[in-house]
Amino acid sequence: MVLGHEVGGEITEIGSTVTSLQVGDLVAVEPQKTCGKCAFCKTGRYNLCPSVVFWATPPIDGAFSEYVTHPADMVYKLPEGMDTSEGALMEPLAIGFHVSNQAEAKTGESAIILGAGTIGLVTLLALKARGITEVYITDLVNYRLEMAEKLGARQVFNARNVDVPGAISEMTGGRGVDIVFEMAGSSATTQQTVDLVKREIGRAHV
Repeated sequence: MVLGHEVGGEITEIGSTVTSLQVGDLVAVEPQKTCGKCAFCKTGRYNLCPSVVFWATPPIDGAFSEYVTHPADMVYKLPEGMDTSEGALMEPLAIGFHVSNQAEAKTGESAIILGAGTIGLVTLLALKARGITEVYITDLVNYRLEMAEKLGARQVFNARNVDVPGAISEMTGGRGVDIVFEMAGSSATTQQTVDLVKREIGRAHV
């Protein structure tokens, strides 16, 4: 199957009823089609549509190809000066902002992100945009952790070499952090969330 669901591209052809886009526009693409008729779609929660068709989800092909077709209402013109590579990052960036909004992250709080892949890194950016400066991040791959440092993580930990719950406990006086984001999709990091989050008032998002 064809992979790819984080997409930026250039419009080469439009349908006769499309008025929001023109040939030559550089765009970011929301990689799904929904029914538009169910209760979720009609209340703006179309990500929950039971009939959703999502690119690169078996058996649906993705967008790693020269041409794709897609509904115009799921395609967004990029601002001047932004290229299609940046446009492709809009989808993961939206996830980072969505989870930070769900966590109700506030200035002055602390957070740890378990996993410094693309989603972990854009969550770091989203948290910093919300005014959180005390953000820790873990991974098993050093070059990802180096990027996290460049993007402003307070401290990074290679979980192969560091007891992460122990280190966070020591750095926070045994309190833990306000918010934990599990972004690695691993049973080990999922189990760590309860050891990292503050008692009673903390929030863990898996």
